Amino acid sequence: MYSIRKLTKKPLFILLLITGIITVYLFYKQIYIGVPYYDVFVYLNNALIFAGIPVANLSVIYLSPLMPFLTSLVFRAGYISANALFILDAVLFILAVAGLYLLFRQQFNEIQSFSGSLIFLSFPLIFTWAVSGAIDIPGVAFSIWTIYLLVLGVRKDSRYLYLVFPLLMVAFLARYTSVMLVFPIFLYLLISDNLLQNFRKIIIGVLGSLALIVPFMVYFYNKLGNLDPLINLFTSTVMGASGAVNDLGYNPDKLYFLNNLLNYISVGPLQGVYREIQNPSQGFPSILAYILIIIVILGLGIYLYQIFKKKIESIDSDGKRTIIHSLILVVLLCLGGGSFFYSSYLITELIFLAVLFTGYRLFKGTGEKLEMDFLFLSWFAAFFIFHSIIPLKVDRYFITMTPALAYFIILGLITVIEKYKSILSFKKIKPEHVYLIVAIILLVSTVAVHVGHTPKHGYGYYIQNSSDWLTQYDPSYQDKNIFSDYDPAVTWSLKKEVKFAVPRLYPDPEAFSRFLLDNDADYYIDALTDHKWEIPGYHVIAKMGSIWIYERDS
Repeated sequence: MYSIRKLTKKPLFILLLITGIITVYLFYKQIYIGVPYYDVFVYLNNALIFAGIPVANLSVIYLSPLMPFLTSLVFRAGYISANALFILDAVLFILAVAGLYLLFRQQFNEIQSFSGSLIFLSFPLIFTWAVSGAIDIPGVAFSIWTIYLLVLGVRKDSRYLYLVFPLLMVAFLARYTSVMLVFPIFLYLLISDNLLQNFRKIIIGVLGSLALIVPFMVYFYNKLGNLDPLINLFTSTVMGASGAVNDLGYNPDKLYFLNNLLNYISVGPLQGVYREIQNPSQGFPSILAYILIIIVILGLGIYLYQIFKKKIESIDSDGKRTIIHSLILVVLLCLGGGSFFYSSYLITELIFLAVLFTGYRLFKGTGEKLEMDFLFLSWFAAFFIFHSIIPLKVDRYFITMTPALAYFIILGLITVIEKYKSILSFKKIKPEHVYLIVAIILLVSTVAVHVGHTPKHGYGYYIQNSSDWLTQYDPSYQDKNIFSDYDPAVTWSLKKEVKFAVPRLYPDPEAFSRFLLDNDADYYIDALTDHKWEIPGYHVIAKMGSIWIYERDS
């Protein structure tokens, strides 16, 4: 009994308990909502292929394979359901929160780390996508643990460095863009002066990471006959051409994520549209977001002032080196700013890596554990630069930056509270109570918005109902050619390959009809078009809300 009572006083235990309860609630809601997003259907269909059930289009099998592969293991055991992917997401979500707490503990005390983890948990994007089946949370979970092992390897036991790059490869396989983590990893090794002395361990880790990716490469080659799609994906990304004007997520605004930063911290009451929960940029920031960002900016301003003050005090003893570093830093910042708006993301990443390294060398010794500040700043910058410059943007891409955002929020709060703790003491308020109050208010606000605006069923539910209707209408549907503008969803629902066709790519109904007839389409299922067409040669056999099912005229 004593040990249980002692355990309940541990912040990590309480954090896991809160996270577990929230995860169970989110999983329960997700079961009724169903698959919430186009990409999740792709991962489920890829999982079917990995499980040896060839019902889907092989052309996208190369996309981030880890979660489909893990899901396929459950499918092979006989449980074929989207819930399998939701459960895997849920487990990794809990691990992400636990890992972030342990990572924060390398810089902050228990209560501060607990509060920072709760703030991370309360971000609208984290809350909404935690158990959705998307790959963003798994990618962040493995990224957090990669950085945690990196810090342990540098500070406590260099043997942890053997695991850093293999775990980075796992994060990469979970979500390809996780590879951007190489920039903060490299920076941290450089500023910690551990790169050369641990070079052997790092190389062994890199070689170990290659052993993880080779089986997937061999599998893709056997399925596709070549690796061209994967090579083209990475080539287009490196060249900054990932995304075309007709992509639904096309957005060339390089300040998109910065402009919506407040929405990603906390959203206000919505208009009853679930889409605003999934995409906070479509809503409005809550008053909490404005108050918090003002406090955090004040805190970070004080923090920077303290660092600059210490540096100025030390200039007399090291004036020449300080001037040189300052000039280099100014030049690099100007180059980085220009590169961000006018050059590729890769060049910009390299310039800002140099900016951060130079900045650290300039201010080294002016702050306690300054390495962690630069590590998280590099984390945020690496993903912010990448996702801002690449012209394909959706709100959930910001999830990659949320651990760093939570870090700087709690750092700003700590600085303000420590600065004015004498006032708090006068009012008999303990500083740790303030951290907890802020975190709990944010979490309660997020829960309230989510509970009040989550629909009873999502779009995937209605796709499944329409597909079930078709199987009853035509028991021989497996032998028919079926097209849809939401082909991954219908493929998953029918457990049969459904091909892609969408009216918006054609000038008129006649042109679209010719495409369907030329491809011998027996059925066309329109799920996403706002204004449905009367398609020559086809007639509507079912209307289920916004979903219409067309059958070819006999």
